[in-house]
Amino acid sequence: MTRLGPMSLVVSVVTLCILLPIESLAAADNGIAYRTVEGVDGVPLNVAEAGSAGKPGLLFIHGNGQGSSSWHRQMTSSLAKEFHMVAFDLRGHANSGKPWTIESYNRACIWAEDIAAVMRETGLVRPIVVGWSRGGLMAMHYVRCFGTDTLSGIAMVSSRGRLVDVPLPTSDSPARISQVQLEEADFEANLEGAFTFAQLMTAEPMDLEWTAVSAAMNLLSPPYARRAMRSPVYDPDGSVITSYANLIEKIDVPFLAIMGDQDPFRDSSELAAAFASALPQSQILIYPGVGHSPFLERPDRFNEDLRTFAVGAMEIR
Repeated sequence: MTRLGPMSLVVSVVTLCILLPIESLAAADNGIAYRTVEGVDGVPLNVAEAGSAGKPGLLFIHGNGQGSSSWHRQMTSSLAKEFHMVAFDLRGHANSGKPWTIESYNRACIWAEDIAAVMRETGLVRPIVVGWSRGGLMAMHYVRCFGTDTLSGIAMVSSRGRLVDVPLPTSDSPARISQVQLEEADFEANLEGAFTFAQLMTAEPMDLEWTAVSAAMNLLSPPYARRAMRSPVYDPDGSVITSYANLIEKIDVPFLAIMGDQDPFRDSSELAAAFASALPQSQILIYPGVGHSPFLERPDRFNEDLRTFAVGAMEIR
């Protein structure tokens, strides 16, 4: 499948929405239940659950400009037979609240306390936290503010979580340009950035339906919230967080890193080497022919790798 230009995608998505009932996109009988959890300062957080409460927990945290729907191929899989799975929309994203002030986004423990609220209200006890891309940084905010006592393990997906230092995309890369477009006041620029970014999520083009969902989630993160999230984030001691290397010695739970070897956002071989050096006890998996979204591109393998890791980590814990 060839990749479509942004405006061609817009036309195709509009056509798709006309021709397909919305239920076919949402799959109302997919076993996912939704609730709203109150985050810090009363911000409503949209939470999705699958599986049965009381079973071992998996907490999924999505990446920049995405949402709980990113984990659809996990939440609707056979993992629901063994685990209580929870995914939620971060503040400023998808169907969660989008506060106006920069102070609602620039403190590490706000993100951590949102995660803690979701865990508390859904009854997750020592889950495996699975952080994709920026979601890995959210997981590290949680470790910084609450430690690891309430976790059984950490799975980082295409994420460095600021634990290690690897080069990021240059300013002239499509990844960076799309983010600039998504912060502009011009909605046509937002559209172009949303579809460009959606197509960068995978090494091979996804079907039109998924591209539409991913792009729509991008558009649900408004420019003002994106600018606030890009601002410096403050540690509880008042310092600006530029690195979480100081957390490495505090990670005393099993650690898994999964990435694709075609990720356009970072060199996976460099990321894998950095993790292997910083966390020698970690398990590192690199999926060949896969981009930034291993859980989406190779869901069967990802789900089995996550299941194996979770079972082992929970036995250890």
